[in-house]
Amino acid sequence: MSEPEDAATALINRAADLLTDVAEVTRAADGSLTLTYDGTRAAVRAVTLAPGLDVVSLTQVLAWDLPNTDELRADIERLAGGLSFGSVKRTTATDVTTDVLQHYSFPAGGLDDIPLLTVLHMVLASGSEMARGLTA
Repeated sequence: MSEPEDAATALINRAADLLTDVAEVTRAADGSLTLTYDGTRAAVRAVTLAPGLDVVSLTQVLAWDLPNTDELRADIERLAGGLSFGSVKRTTATDVTTDVLQHYSFPAGGLDDIPLLTVLHMVLASGSEMARGLTA
């Protein structure tokens, strides 16, 4: 007999099932998800921070190996200022090139399927839009 799923495992499994409608989803052995969404890649995890507090964390790669210039810093600040969800950051401030990532974590344990998918899809879509702006 198998043990019942813990809340975080149940949450990531629901997210995986829902996200297959909008993204290519790969499940990793550690329980995390890797997504391909509209030309971007993202990692999604679910964790239980405390009893009853189950959180989904999404990290989306917006751009790889961009020249780490003052112009890029200004673009990221501009994009971050208009962001409704999460944060946008460079992976390094000092190297010659940098990757640009969007991070968003939110309590999701109490969300039904449609609200959960809606939040995840909104975050991924805004990231994809920012990625197009960074690489244009």
